[in-house]
Amino acid sequence: MSSSEMLKTSPEKRRGLARRRARMVAVPAMLLSLTVGGLGLSASAHAADSPQCPPGSDPSCGTSSSNNGKAPITGDEQNPGRLTPGKMQDYTLNLWRNFGWPNWRGIGDRDASWHVNDYVDQRGNRHQEWIETGGRYWDNGNSLRDFMNEGRAGSSSRGYTGTFQEYIAHYFDHNPNGEGERTGQDRFVRAINTGDVWFTRDHYKTFTYLGKP
Repeated sequence: MSSSEMLKTSPEKRRGLARRRARMVAVPAMLLSLTVGGLGLSASAHAADSPQCPPGSDPSCGTSSSNNGKAPITGDEQNPGRLTPGKMQDYTLNLWRNFGWPNWRGIGDRDASWHVNDYVDQRGNRHQEWIETGGRYWDNGNSLRDFMNEGRAGSSSRGYTGTFQEYIAHYFDHNPNGEGERTGQDRFVRAINTGDVWFTRDHYKTFTYLGKP
């Protein structure tokens, strides 16, 4: 319908046409939902709290402002850190381990979320659990890579030339891929070629080495 024809229609009809056009625009977005292996997979378009720091970024991106950009790391191969058993982060670590630690090579260099649990409790309440990656971690400042090269993750992790993947260290009770969803500051970061895992509760300012869980 041309613009002149639109002007000749009633206001109610024009509003109806506008609504139909809006629905037509919305449909393709709905078709972006994917299913992999029976589990929901969604590309996360929200602005997550994890910085993406590709080569060429400001050197301070994703690093501590102290210690020349090096984030302090506690724990080592002999004395890895421990999460509190049964707490949210410990439970989520097990979810990631059981899910096989997906990485950016398989999901693309972006955030992605998965529907991993859906059950009804004894009171009839439905519960859902979603987990989400935070994208590829660039290790600006080489805090984790230097930790490995110093032998603190064991001799087999020295000379690491691979990449790292971020994982949000808590689960969600809904699909977290909505626009503007805040994802908090806790992350697991994993060296995808060796399986070494670190935990940060303060958005990469400090880390705890957890070994190869």
